[in-house]
Amino acid sequence: MKPILLETKYSTLAGLEWGDPFGKPILAFHGWLDNANSFEALATHFPDYRFISMDFSGHGKSSHKPPGSLYHFAEYCLDIVSSAQALGLSDFILFSHSMGAAISTLVAGAGILPIQKLVLIESLGPISNATESGPELLRDAIKQALHPKGRKETFFPDLETAISIRIKAGDMHSESAEKLMERGLEKTPRGLKPRRDLRLHQNSFLRMTEEQVLAFCREIKIPTLLILGEDSIYPIAEKFKARKEAIPHLEAVMLPGGHHLHMDTPEPVAKVIRDFLEKP
Repeated sequence: MKPILLETKYSTLAGLEWGDPFGKPILAFHGWLDNANSFEALATHFPDYRFISMDFSGHGKSSHKPPGSLYHFAEYCLDIVSSAQALGLSDFILFSHSMGAAISTLVAGAGILPIQKLVLIESLGPISNATESGPELLRDAIKQALHPKGRKETFFPDLETAISIRIKAGDMHSESAEKLMERGLEKTPRGLKPRRDLRLHQNSFLRMTEEQVLAFCREIKIPTLLILGEDSIYPIAEKFKARKEAIPHLEAVMLPGGHHLHMDTPEPVAKVIRDFLEKP
């Protein structure tokens, strides 16, 4: 494993690399409030690939946005595109989980990168909103941005406390939570502090309508694998039926496990992915 640091036009993005430096590239992106360690367990099952996992802006060891800026969901597409271009990747495989998979759906649909195959874990496109809810969503987001309330920086006395709180926030094994906390915390005089930017907790200004998301799905022409956890806290299998039908070359697989099944049980997840990648 070796660290990566990319200077892009809009941010400094940090990541990790495993495997064969001359192998077929895999570029991976994590979920909301997670980091590049999200793919460490999975990467060990792809030693013949060049496996690269990146931190999104405001996450892990990547840079935060400047003061006065906000995190707009669609702008995360720049992190994926900028990383691929900075690394000089062509005909690569895009892996992603949760929020990363939602963003990767947009990037793949935009057709801006030479992606050979797409692997989505526990998400297929971003959260959408009914058209009529737009004014209310924007109104609440503006109020929150101008007058942020309630959320202050968190400090943990030790790693064990941080792990226990992370487990309560989502379904994952303790070993998986510990792996995320290893990269997601920094030491301060007041204790261990999450590296993530507090502004990540603010509401989105706008969300796409379902028709807009479906438009991106229809434009994904490459082979796509969607992996879902049987015990996930998110009802993706039922909710996104139309999205799955919109992607021309989609293979959907349900495996035992929760939302972080790629960390908790990487072996069966890796097997399904390798079988998918080895298909012509």
